Amino acid sequence: MKISLLLEGTYPYVQGGVSSWTHQLIRTIADCEFSIVYIGATRQPDAKYKYELPPNVSGVQEIYLHDQDEVSGSLWRWRKRDREEMRHFFKTGELPSRETLMIVRSKKHTPTVEAILEEKWAWDVTLEVYRELPNAPALVDFVWNWRSMWLPILRLLRAPLPPGQLMHAASTGYAGWYGAVINRLSGQPMIVTEHGIYTREREEEIVRADWVSMPLKSWWNRFFIRVGQAGYGASKFVTTLSQGNQKAQLHYGVEPMKMRLIPNGVNPDLFAHIEPTPDRPFTIGAILRVVPIKDVKTLLRAMAVVLRQKPEAKLMLIGPQDEDKEYYEECLALIDSLGIASAVIWTGPVNILNYLAKLDCILLTSISEGQPLVMLEAMAAGLPIVATDVGACRELIEGFAGDELGDCGYVTKLMTPDDTGAALLKLASSRELRLEMGRIGRARVQRYYTLRHVMREYRKLYDEAVMS
Repeated sequence: MKISLLLEGTYPYVQGGVSSWTHQLIRTIADCEFSIVYIGATRQPDAKYKYELPPNVSGVQEIYLHDQDEVSGSLWRWRKRDREEMRHFFKTGELPSRETLMIVRSKKHTPTVEAILEEKWAWDVTLEVYRELPNAPALVDFVWNWRSMWLPILRLLRAPLPPGQLMHAASTGYAGWYGAVINRLSGQPMIVTEHGIYTREREEEIVRADWVSMPLKSWWNRFFIRVGQAGYGASKFVTTLSQGNQKAQLHYGVEPMKMRLIPNGVNPDLFAHIEPTPDRPFTIGAILRVVPIKDVKTLLRAMAVVLRQKPEAKLMLIGPQDEDKEYYEECLALIDSLGIASAVIWTGPVNILNYLAKLDCILLTSISEGQPLVMLEAMAAGLPIVATDVGACRELIEGFAGDELGDCGYVTKLMTPDDTGAALLKLASSRELRLEMGRIGRARVQRYYTLRHVMREYRKLYDEAVMS
């Protein structure tokens, strides 16, 4: 079977949970041929793959949302129906018909996507939407946001068709939207897998965004809800990793009959031999990208709390530091201001199998997660976890309904370094507690989160999606 993986801003250029899941999926389902559709913001000439592509990857197609057409020109022989469908599209986000999509995709009829927005009828729609806004900002601010909103979407209307019998999008958003366009054009079926809930993550991002003025925040939120619903609507199945995520999917409009629960998984045999090395200070591990969504600053402040009572403790930060250089510099400055530099160890990207035995627990302070693979790997290695109450973290630590194994760590509130530090100190103070929580974590992985079972479920879903 030939599968097209639709990936926004992740594999193979960026390391992280979704990319690790993607690499794992490709390698494990070896009887399928995969092609990668990478959707990025801006083309980076010096960008390099962070993963060696497995032999069952047939190719990588790249789509950049901010690429500009090299030609110019005006629309040619658009029918009244095409204009009306596109007016409705701009007002509601609903995809136009296949016939109108073909006109949009034709360079003869539509030399550039910018040409669409320059038409009088498109400008009229812009003004109509603007006048309907409560507390509308300055028109120039709105027009800038309008173009930022629709140009990437229009470019995806014109993106090449992917090869294969089935599309598998690793999120809604632009990946799910692209899949919905292809489904409308060719009928190729699609599965969407959500690790985190994309629409909810965009809402959280927009609340904090300085580039979106207050009157436009709810407008942008509605836009991403519609984009997400397009992906949901075009999918045969919508999977996610946890029961909590399924509740959010229902809220955002997924049809219950499409929903499937497939968690992440690991191979517990890879971690069975790992035991903490003796005769060293209590060491906290954080396996992460240094980016704001991981809230590394709360993590560092929690470490400062630990050091007041356990001055010999260490914090090992494992993972890439180059994704957001400005944020990384801010973290370095915070380390200096807290006076904890001697306790912090940066490893950069490494094989974590070589480092887990050097740790006594794993810490996550993210403000958004799906079902972190690093938590499952830590559990398989017998390490207790302290994590924020996001995504499936509580489910992994405390279990879901019917799972009576016990707790394999502590759940903390967002942005609470004192509470997080207190949880870490409980683990630092009792080796017996760490061993017991580690035993529970290993048992939970063996019972519910083995890679073999998880990938078997995806393979069955592929067959079902194509055959139906």
